Amino acid sequence: MSGLRPVIEADRKLVDAELRSVLRFSREVPARLAAAMRYAVLGPGKRVRPVLVLEAFRAAGGRDATRVLPFCVGIEFIHTFSLIHDDLPSMDDDDFRRGRPSLHRRFDEATAILSADGLFAFAFELFVFAPGPAEPKLEAIGAICRAVGPSGMTGGQMLDVAGEVRRAEPGVRNSASRVVETQRKKTAEFIAAAVVAGAIIGGASVAAQRKLRRAGMALGMLFQTTDDLLDSEQASDGDRATMVSALGKARTARRAESQAAESARLFRSLGTAYAVLAGFPGLVLHRRS
Repeated sequence: MSGLRPVIEADRKLVDAELRSVLRFSREVPARLAAAMRYAVLGPGKRVRPVLVLEAFRAAGGRDATRVLPFCVGIEFIHTFSLIHDDLPSMDDDDFRRGRPSLHRRFDEATAILSADGLFAFAFELFVFAPGPAEPKLEAIGAICRAVGPSGMTGGQMLDVAGEVRRAEPGVRNSASRVVETQRKKTAEFIAAAVVAGAIIGGASVAAQRKLRRAGMALGMLFQTTDDLLDSEQASDGDRATMVSALGKARTARRAESQAAESARLFRSLGTAYAVLAGFPGLVLHRRS
């Protein structure tokens, strides 16, 4: 597992350099908007999703990174867009993100909303104009659209908001199945799409894409399960609808171990080219932040 960290760190540096390059705006973009978008994207971040895109591309046989880097950057933009929305007063109402003031606190609510809108639209501009054949780009864009649309991330956010309303009602407790559905839509679908999109651009077969989607879904659910375990240690998160609140800490920990094993098994079944991706579940399972 320790041998993966230098690979992932090198990937992060490559992605960060591309993010900084792409976020150098011309004067056509209002200065305040440009500053807010840079603040949101270029702060501290693990870059999990773009690294998954990049490694899936390489594992599938991709060699020219210029074809996939626009997808790495665009997927990070969409992820940031979702975090900006999460932090808004109408959603989670968080004042801080990754140790810094959240975007609507650092600037203002209107600027935060417009920055999120700009990042979302800019992502698809990058996808469309990425170098390479049109057909795989369209397939990858389709996978991303499904993951962030009403049956994916947007629907998951709606379920999360509805869950907040339900928990305000006396005697109402969210079931494990509802938590699973919310987390699958809000988190896992997009992580799976990152893996599949990179593999499509890299030339993966349809059969490999199907298996990678399953592996990515297990990894995405694992990511959210470990989030819940980490959050359970913070008293301020005790009233949130999480897997820990639904199942308890011990059962949630066992669930995380099962998800990690399933994701790693599926990645390994695709061959040695997927060794880096197969190591990801272990890193997520044992993470501390």
